[in-house]
Amino acid sequence: MSQARGRGGTAAKPEYVKESQNGDAPLPRFGHTTTFVGDNRVVLFGGATGDSGRYTITADAFMLNVSSNTWSRVQAEGTLPFARAAHAAACVDHSQMVIYGGATGGGSLSSDELYLLDIRNEERSQWMSVPVMGSTPGRRYGHTMIFNKPLLIVFGGNNGQQAESDIWVLDVERSPFQWQEVQVMGKRVPLPRVYHSAEVCRDGPAAGMMVVFGGRTAENKSLKDTWGLRQHRDGRWDWVEAPAKRGPPPEPRFQHSCIFVDSKLLIIGGRGPEVNKPLPTAVYDTETCEWHNVCSVQRFRHSSWGMGGLLFSYGGFDHKNPSSPTADLQAMDIERAIAASLTGVALEDGDADSPADTLGASAEAGPPGSTLDMATYSGASRAAPSRPADGQRPATPPRSRALAPAPAARTVDLTPGDVKVSPQVYVSHEKDFTHLVEKVAIESLVEEGRKIHSTNVMANIARNVGEEGVHNQCINALLQPTTWQPDANPNGFFLNSAEVSRLCDLTLEVLKSQEMILRLRAPIKVYGDIHGQFLDLMRLFARYKAPSDGEHGDIDSMDYLFLGDFVDRGAFSLETVCLLFSLKVKYPNQIHLIRGNHEDPTINAIYGFRDECRRRLNEEPEDPESCWNKFNRAFEWLPVGAVIEDRILCLHGGIGGSVNSIAEVRTMQRPLHVAQIPQTPFEQRITDLLWSDPSDNDSVPGVTPNETRDPDGTGRIVKFGPDRVEEFLEKNKPLSMIIRAHECVMDGFERFANGRLITVFSATDYCGHHKNAGALLFVRRDLTIVPKLIYPVERMTTMWDPMVMQQRPPTPPRPVPRARKLEDEPEW
Repeated sequence: MSQARGRGGTAAKPEYVKESQNGDAPLPRFGHTTTFVGDNRVVLFGGATGDSGRYTITADAFMLNVSSNTWSRVQAEGTLPFARAAHAAACVDHSQMVIYGGATGGGSLSSDELYLLDIRNEERSQWMSVPVMGSTPGRRYGHTMIFNKPLLIVFGGNNGQQAESDIWVLDVERSPFQWQEVQVMGKRVPLPRVYHSAEVCRDGPAAGMMVVFGGRTAENKSLKDTWGLRQHRDGRWDWVEAPAKRGPPPEPRFQHSCIFVDSKLLIIGGRGPEVNKPLPTAVYDTETCEWHNVCSVQRFRHSSWGMGGLLFSYGGFDHKNPSSPTADLQAMDIERAIAASLTGVALEDGDADSPADTLGASAEAGPPGSTLDMATYSGASRAAPSRPADGQRPATPPRSRALAPAPAARTVDLTPGDVKVSPQVYVSHEKDFTHLVEKVAIESLVEEGRKIHSTNVMANIARNVGEEGVHNQCINALLQPTTWQPDANPNGFFLNSAEVSRLCDLTLEVLKSQEMILRLRAPIKVYGDIHGQFLDLMRLFARYKAPSDGEHGDIDSMDYLFLGDFVDRGAFSLETVCLLFSLKVKYPNQIHLIRGNHEDPTINAIYGFRDECRRRLNEEPEDPESCWNKFNRAFEWLPVGAVIEDRILCLHGGIGGSVNSIAEVRTMQRPLHVAQIPQTPFEQRITDLLWSDPSDNDSVPGVTPNETRDPDGTGRIVKFGPDRVEEFLEKNKPLSMIIRAHECVMDGFERFANGRLITVFSATDYCGHHKNAGALLFVRRDLTIVPKLIYPVERMTTMWDPMVMQQRPPTPPRPVPRARKLEDEPEW
């Protein structure tokens, strides 16, 4: 292992270190691409080799095993692309990548074909030309291409005559494949440019944006601006120029590369007007809008990627000898370098090197007759996405349809990437609404990790119904994350019964138009039980953004999924369910509600919601047209599950012993009535979906009685073991994860079945008894699941209905398996 892999597998100092390389290594080159394709593998393609202006453009492909720094040549069959440099490449799925554009030398440009390399079987790798109908971005070089699921996005570059600023997208989930040029809103747009960099941000306030930095204009001016390209839920696109609140922006540059590390953008290498001047690696924090510099890679026209806490760069030119490309593989500990820059630690990277006394041929032009004019062709690289906080690069997001040619050609079946849980948890320790959020290691949450095996831890359009009416009135009154306070009159409600009835009608209309199993896309936030604990909902919105289009909202880029149990036990069930219903009416394809066991008239007649409707709406619940009955009629049309990106099943309770496939659930007819004593397999399946729990820990397999919820021993409510989870996921591929709610868990979330099932609970200090945290799960675009937590505050004791608490104690949380038997009724 090379010297860069010091203690803990990372560089010992905050500087770039040259790595040793093994195997069939490529020749020194520039203008190539290196693309991370998963499983510690990077594919290098193309570029130019040679020396002192006599360059040869190549079409060779190599694979690097980053764990051992071992190279091997990719011997692929099929339709090979022509030699090229200054092209762009992107990973579209695990072990598959595409390339587009580039230069072929002598002033010529590559064709406008899109090529795909399939290396799932390394012994039989395959190149193919992907059939595309209609117009294309056209021939170009020095452009960027990124994959932001499900879109390939090409931006900028030079068409052989001028620099461009156009945007083209190709949806890999829609066949036949077709490029479409994007028309953006607004007048503030980036200048045309070439040799810039671009990457997708997958975390923080810029999540989902393609971020572009720098480049060179048609007038050969180096740029230092940063822009974010975003697509709104209504299909519109616009550019946003990144603000810089602190720190000077980086020096202008082009022929650089970039990657994202969480919410931080790293601008790596490149050159400015002075070819011999190395430029520091610049870091932009999208959360604080602050720039600062770390050590220099001292390369341009190179390529970069991130993995396992290291930033890698390969090839390109050294500023001291800008005519001979290198074959250097360099690595730097990213977090150490960033930390050092923030604390003022001196870096030993030679940033202040003076110009070399003797330089090679100018990097702006090769001698007459050279194969490649260096002023024209650039090694603008497509950097692979950086690793998340757990040290493993997120798998490229899966798709419901593979990137494949027309039926007459060979079909390309893209294997989905893996779902995983982030090793970092966001935690709010506030006593009011002014404190900040911090990140902590998931393993520091002792309660959450107690039962999992220690050896194996792991664009839809928003619709307004066309009226200013009750749903907007409700949102305006209740969606106040930092200022909401309970009404001074505990027996009043700001809406009257007629208005609440109208809201239920509007919601029912929306629910009837949607499926029993929702098909959802990431990014999305998943909430567990709220149980009328409205203050906790507001605190989560205040800490981690709200479903609004205001300054602190993210509905333009984010979906929300609530896993049931909106009502009962808490003192503010009406606020909770009315706000969620109103959001559902306003954003029917972004706000998603599924049914819990308390969305049932038999249950919410007992645990507080019926009495709250009687008291606060001044109605008689037994009236068939009462608000309470209308709420429950809407509840009977709620979906019972959702599937995120074909990979994550979300439901309220579990799979019990009778739920074996998604298909059998999808065909259930609504309105759906829950039998209190199931008599048929169909009724038992409903009970399992809404009531079942995982077994106490990973060591308890099979289906066992749930004595806590079913103390009479009827056998209708059960617990299911980790083997049931594994069996269900295996039968329902490509599913690989289950997210459910239904149980209080001490850390707000808890993993089960070796991390393949997660319980999430969003109400803190459940019923004023347990001091548990509340959580939401943020599912990123790359399907990394990030828990975000809040803890109880003192005023929570007034938020639970004291009468219900006295008469019907809560189900104990999972870490404290105390079964409680009541004389009159089972504990729900």
